[in-house]
Amino acid sequence: MITLDILKTVLLDLTLAVGHEIPLIVGGGFGLYLRQEQLRLSGERTLLQQLPEPRATNDIDLFVRMEILLNAERAHILQQKIELLDFTPVEGAKYFQWKRIDAEGRQVKIDILCGPIGEFYDRLHTNSLPRVRPKVPKKTLRFHARQTEEAIELDTRAVPIEIAGRCSDGAASISTIHIPHPFTYMMMKLFAFDDRKDDNAKDVGRHHAMDLYRIIAMMTESEYEVSVELGTTHNSDPRVERAQQIVNDHFDSPTDIGILRMREHPLYREGFAIEDFSSVLKEVFGTLDNK
Repeated sequence: MITLDILKTVLLDLTLAVGHEIPLIVGGGFGLYLRQEQLRLSGERTLLQQLPEPRATNDIDLFVRMEILLNAERAHILQQKIELLDFTPVEGAKYFQWKRIDAEGRQVKIDILCGPIGEFYDRLHTNSLPRVRPKVPKKTLRFHARQTEEAIELDTRAVPIEIAGRCSDGAASISTIHIPHPFTYMMMKLFAFDDRKDDNAKDVGRHHAMDLYRIIAMMTESEYEVSVELGTTHNSDPRVERAQQIVNDHFDSPTDIGILRMREHPLYREGFAIEDFSSVLKEVFGTLDNK
């Protein structure tokens, strides 16, 4: 694993290259790290006091807004800027995964994702779902994204945060990026955990279980209130119904597999507020009567 500072340098380089007209949303473990750094500097009060240490990653999960994916010209600009930073497509995952290996052999990977395509289905190439791309001839644009159907409210509720550091040329830089709202983050992490809880090659979902705790621990009071509201608003959505089932089956009691996977994680510490964590999950997504 590489240092998180290298990922921040790559992100600052990219935000400087694309400018304000192509807003970037950063998810995954790196997005959570950036949020945790912001909270550490601001001292803002959060739901839970004890946070896990940041976890290592070499990926940037880069979500593109639908307005970019629908605009071939702007998507092409983003593609060009990624290539100018010496990233090349990952074989077998062209062109929604890109990688760069530096002189010391350290690899950085950028995963291009988008939220639900919904009403825009007919305006995108969707014959290889979950891979989607702008509706232009394939050879003219090397830019795809992986649809994340469960990322409800990704574009509408993304949270702006400021990041500071140094670009690759050594110049100091400050940029504003966005991260998914905690409700969106919880949806994605619940689905990811459920998909990988029995997959030894994917650490049986331990990272996702710990990330769920981190998301809830870092919520502000207002983010918590909005999350509960969004859970109610989308209560009848099949994706939220699946999230409810995952919470009910795997995060309801201390012996459920989601809680056990979290306790198995190297970053788990005694004193984590597990009961409060489970309570917030159930308040956001509701409870089921069939357990």
